[in-house]
Amino acid sequence: DEARALFLRAYDCVSEKSKSTVLLECARLEEFCGDVELARSILCKARNESGKNDWKVWLSSVNLESRCGHRERAIVFAQKALNIHSGTGRLWAALIQLKHEDGELQQMKVLKKALQAVPKSGEVWCEGARIHLNPFSPTFDMNSALRHLTFAARFTPQYGDSFLEHIRLDMIDQWLIPLATPFINTMYNSFLSGGKMQLDDSYQLISLHTRKAAEEIKLQLKEAVPFDKDVLDTSELELRCSSADPNYGHLWFQCRESPIDTAREVIARARLMMTEDFTKYSFIYVAAMVRRAGILMTIYHCDKIITPPDEKCAASAAHEESIIVNIDAIITSRLRAAPLLEEMLFGQLTVDGICADGALTKSSTAQFMAAGPMFVTGIVTSSRTWENLSFSEKRQILFGTDSILN
Repeated sequence: DEARALFLRAYDCVSEKSKSTVLLECARLEEFCGDVELARSILCKARNESGKNDWKVWLSSVNLESRCGHRERAIVFAQKALNIHSGTGRLWAALIQLKHEDGELQQMKVLKKALQAVPKSGEVWCEGARIHLNPFSPTFDMNSALRHLTFAARFTPQYGDSFLEHIRLDMIDQWLIPLATPFINTMYNSFLSGGKMQLDDSYQLISLHTRKAAEEIKLQLKEAVPFDKDVLDTSELELRCSSADPNYGHLWFQCRESPIDTAREVIARARLMMTEDFTKYSFIYVAAMVRRAGILMTIYHCDKIITPPDEKCAASAAHEESIIVNIDAIITSRLRAAPLLEEMLFGQLTVDGICADGALTKSSTAQFMAAGPMFVTGIVTSSRTWENLSFSEKRQILFGTDSILN
């Protein structure tokens, strides 16, 4: 009640330009107290009074609906906001994340529009990198992720999430590529020794090697901890991050315990959290790399392993120069057309709930079929729903971070 009285007094005292800030803080207080409907009403008032001038009132509405699990309402607010504030990168970034459940293709469509509207928004470029770093994304691609993160850090160096996502990229590069390489080489030899085959048959072979890689890496994780955080070289990243001195970002605030924490301290904390995640889920990333490598083999070595007539292979043989020019589009198209990672890993379940090869149970399938959102960002715990957060975590999100983001 005392806080509400202070907000009422502040609303009467501040200038018209600052009234929206008071309303945003008041809405946060009511959400924290559990009165979501009152928080919505306050935000509605803020949008009506300041919606044309202040994009933050729209982002607060998007975040409120997202935390409440009302994704469709959040998307509607984001789209309405962008009709007014089309040059705000944080609104575009929020919409890209909200489109995750609609699939990678829908996310990429929004990303393309966002980059046309705000080509120098680091938040938008970072969301593009996250799409390519999600192992369940059909276009999982480290090179594209690196390119997006490079632009993100260059255009918006104060956005800390770009640097923390780079840690995930470094872990994949330094830790997981050596683990995935033997499986990729074995798959390549299987392709060459097996003779030419139809494209669908090649997908079955890729699925077989993808599951084998996941199962063997998962077995290694049970037997021993394969990663040592001290052998991960992030010295160059720490230097760039310290020079940029980031001050906001969802992951950045999650890894920052105090406002006076240095960039190196935040990175060190993020490394610890990500190391725990990679210890549990590295087999998913390895499987994603094997899947991608196998699909690329069906393109680059089409004449050796794919049986004609295959329209795409025939086109590659007849128009080699054209394919070199459009190779990125061809790779993206083939990656999207191929079975998804979850389909390759878990395949078709039999009546008793065991996969055809007996490797994975129905419970594990159900667990990871819904695991895509876990890898939207570099820290798995950041994807937890609002209901699963503790009281202190909710307080930290609502009051302990940048009000613009949360």
